[in-house]
Amino acid sequence: MYSISISNFFFNNSKVEYIVKFEGQDETFLSKYRYSQLKALDDQLGKTKVEKPKFPKRSLFVKTNQNLSRVQDRQIKLNKYFEQLCMISSTMDCCIIQEFIRDAKRNIFVTEIARN
Repeated sequence: MYSISISNFFFNNSKVEYIVKFEGQDETFLSKYRYSQLKALDDQLGKTKVEKPKFPKRSLFVKTNQNLSRVQDRQIKLNKYFEQLCMISSTMDCCIIQEFIRDAKRNIFVTEIARN
């Protein structure tokens, strides 16, 4: 079983990408997702009968991506969502989450470390 958390975020042009950390028994890896991609995962889960926590809402009249404190707040809320989701073993075992993890493994995010 994996634990999933939002370890960080970065701005890519005018978009925000969240670094999602997957920690398994034998491996840990990072992948990057936009809010809309994580919302799509939640929407898929919502179409099934699996138990899931409430997904952080989208700001209707304010652009989150243009405000650092809102992005940080969303990161905290997304992290709490995944923390709660990971506690529901029946949901973590469902095919939608398993496919999400497999997809993340195919799209591992690697950061380069500057060398002196």
